[in-house]
Amino acid sequence: MAFETERARVAHLLRRAGFGSSEAELDSYTALGFAATLDRLLNYEQVDDSAAEQQVATIQIERRNVEAARFAWLTRMLYTRRPLQEKMVLFWHTHFATAASKVRSADLMLQQLQLFRDNALGNFESLLQQVTRDPAMLVWLDNNQNRTGKPNENYAREVMELFTVGIGNYTDADVKEAARAFTGYGTNRDGQFAYSPDQHDGDDKTFLGVTKNWDTDDILATLVRHPATPRFLTTKLFQFFVHDTPDPSTIDRLAATYTNSGFDMRAVMRDLLTGPEFLSSDAFRAQVKQPADLVIGALKALNVQNVGPDLPQTTRRMGQDLLNPPDVSGWKGGDNWISSSTLLERFNFADRLATARSPDQPYFVDVNGQLLSHSLRSAADVVDYYLGLLVDGAATTEARQSLLDYLNADGGFVVTPNDEVTEQKVRGMLHLAMSLPNHQLA
Repeated sequence: MAFETERARVAHLLRRAGFGSSEAELDSYTALGFAATLDRLLNYEQVDDSAAEQQVATIQIERRNVEAARFAWLTRMLYTRRPLQEKMVLFWHTHFATAASKVRSADLMLQQLQLFRDNALGNFESLLQQVTRDPAMLVWLDNNQNRTGKPNENYAREVMELFTVGIGNYTDADVKEAARAFTGYGTNRDGQFAYSPDQHDGDDKTFLGVTKNWDTDDILATLVRHPATPRFLTTKLFQFFVHDTPDPSTIDRLAATYTNSGFDMRAVMRDLLTGPEFLSSDAFRAQVKQPADLVIGALKALNVQNVGPDLPQTTRRMGQDLLNPPDVSGWKGGDNWISSSTLLERFNFADRLATARSPDQPYFVDVNGQLLSHSLRSAADVVDYYLGLLVDGAATTEARQSLLDYLNADGGFVVTPNDEVTEQKVRGMLHLAMSLPNHQLA
């Protein structure tokens, strides 16, 4: 069985509804159990996250320093005690994909992330209203240029195609009429939201077959309540958190929860994470880790205390340039994360973690400390310990044996504390363990 122990179930939950866990975190959450852990993740407002806030506050971010903003976000992912909240921020970031390459402001990108954080599991209609008024989105999809008599259709099109009902549930005429309803929504000289009544088209419009004087929130309310929206949105959520091929009956259930709860995302996520699909064999190690998951998960698992400001470059080389998704549809995910170049970068990151030898060096793993604190003595002790950290012990017999053979080469292996040869061999084994196929999967 894929989830035969409570520890395995909790570890899976922390990978999917967060960014993995440290050994201490997994011990603590396992003691709580799956159900209580899920309650804690869902009700994150009750959890003190001041330590993560303090870590983020140490990072100096200038208005146009988007790279520092990326590092601040990765730092929050690493240290947050509200992992589901931050995982939802990442989901909303790819759902409402907005790129700094056009926005060109760290302030506005961070402001948008905070919007997602504040509304991570809130009401979808409220979130959509706020996104429509968000300065980064207004710049990104050109609604700050949307004026009466000269409507810009970019936001009107994407709010239907990508944010709510999906392709096939509206016409080009609906896009044109919705664009008229969104006129007058833009930014002021300070780059913040401003509504210009003299630039708003107040005439009647015909949208989805209804003629009246539609305004912005009328359009959004109709889209939120459209029967296609709950299926479109919950399918994306399922594919992000569970696996790529939800059964139609599952989407029926989740869509009903969306509607019956009044568009409450906390209710939807509780249904999704407690549903039988989440702990099914189809979900076990069924997703290729997105770069943020791979990087943050490894840092947490190996208890890395010192990370460098080049961390965003690592996820970028793996194909995930945070705050700069490839296009308005966000990252494609799944097998798209893996190519010859991105796989090499994953292995290079593993090598970097395995070879940092000084506590003052970024990405240092305290191998000697782990060997001593866990009384590891034999090759089997070492291999099983690190497989437990990295893949919950879910390695094939052949993979485990290959790691044992590596340690036992050249006459066998016995742990000698604070020994250079022992440390070198364990670090080599650690690099190999992080290169296993299962370590690339969540």
